[in-house]
Amino acid sequence: MIRKVMAIATAAVAATLIALFSNHTPQAQETIRASAPLSAARPLMPGDILPAENVDFIEMPGIYGLGSELPGSRYAIVDGHLVRVNPNTMQLQSILRRGSTVE
Repeated sequence: MIRKVMAIATAAVAATLIALFSNHTPQAQETIRASAPLSAARPLMPGDILPAENVDFIEMPGIYGLGSELPGSRYAIVDGHLVRVNPNTMQLQSILRRGSTVE
């Protein structure tokens, strides 16, 4: 019995440490939507695949009060939102701030 409890506790601690130290943002489980046109009628959602022509990558994050970029992501402005985007897949990872403009 004690071994089972220790095994469960060890697995829980390991899962927590992996979640804390990985670069993955927790997101709801869903299939990635195909590239859909962005419009005012449909808000941006993490997981969206963004058209490259709608993404303005930020070259100087400090202007926006941001630190260095996380591995596998870049800061960008999309439809007036400050976001993190995977530059290889153009998948929206997270929305950081609404109402931002390119500076």
